[in-house]
Amino acid sequence: MKTPRIAIPTISVAALVLTGCGGGDADEAEAADQGGGDHSEEVQALVDEAQDAGAVTFYSMIDESALRTIAEEFTEEYGVEVRPVRLVTGDLTQRYSAEADSGSAVADLILMTQSPFFAEALDNEWLTPVDELDMPEMADELPEEFWDDEGATPIASLIPTDAVINTEEVSAPLEQWEDYADPEFAGSLLLAEPDSSPANASFWGLMRQEFGDEFLEGVADNDPTWLDSAVPVTQAVAAGEGQIGHPGVSAIVNNLIEQGAPVEIVEMSPTTGPEAAIGISNDSPNQAGAQLLAAYLMGEEGSTLLNDVTDAISPYDDEGMDRFTRTSEIEDPDTDEINSLLGLN
Repeated sequence: MKTPRIAIPTISVAALVLTGCGGGDADEAEAADQGGGDHSEEVQALVDEAQDAGAVTFYSMIDESALRTIAEEFTEEYGVEVRPVRLVTGDLTQRYSAEADSGSAVADLILMTQSPFFAEALDNEWLTPVDELDMPEMADELPEEFWDDEGATPIASLIPTDAVINTEEVSAPLEQWEDYADPEFAGSLLLAEPDSSPANASFWGLMRQEFGDEFLEGVADNDPTWLDSAVPVTQAVAAGEGQIGHPGVSAIVNNLIEQGAPVEIVEMSPTTGPEAAIGISNDSPNQAGAQLLAAYLMGEEGSTLLNDVTDAISPYDDEGMDRFTRTSEIEDPDTDEINSLLGLN
């Protein structure tokens, strides 16, 4: 018996401006009292400047509870208030671009999916190349290969796409991607179309690169149901409309688990996925605070926290990186050929 599809709630923009946004001077004074870290002279000077400038406004696409945790931990360490604003990537890009283009940047710092937006924002001088700033020493901990756009854009997080299963329908755990082509799952696959996003195209490009055309043809033989993104895929798996789905994204799956849905992420290797990049506004109202928070997220301590609370992979996580293939390492996927092999043409 199929269970009803569980809706992932739509949250208004107003609701996505988190509670950190409303505190005013009292919250800023309280934040300043909290900073108890033992900092170097260089970092302490930046802390003092950031505290004098007020709160840091932080735009990101990550889960709002994760944003709150990061804000609280950072404020505890440095005594600088953070006002997080959570929006999905498309809305965040549109809002930030409109504000920056008007010459009145609101966000000090952004953390969002790496995309051509960053190159455009750098060209328009909305963002300052991070490698041109006098960043605190913890920023230097980030390995060189995670500085994109010729060093201007640091990567703080790698977001793997995995399998998602209905725990009431799958009798034995998946062990490898090749299980998608196992005849046992004929008619039970729920997959996002390869050309629905760059991440999905890269995933199937990786599968073709690793396992060959025969694997994609085997998936096609299982007659998958194709949907337009991870959200409807995960909802359909939760509703029992199929046993296995892809892509499985932790933030979406965890949301449904909290509602009692019988779904679970299964980590697989190799995988790929989006990467989250950091940008500092050129006209940041609190440049010192933006640099301090950016450096915190780039250093091992802050990066580990960020990726722990988002179920993502830190650049410092050697085990996680062993199973993650960056899109720059994947041959440019030919979506027409991939669609044909998967039976979509």
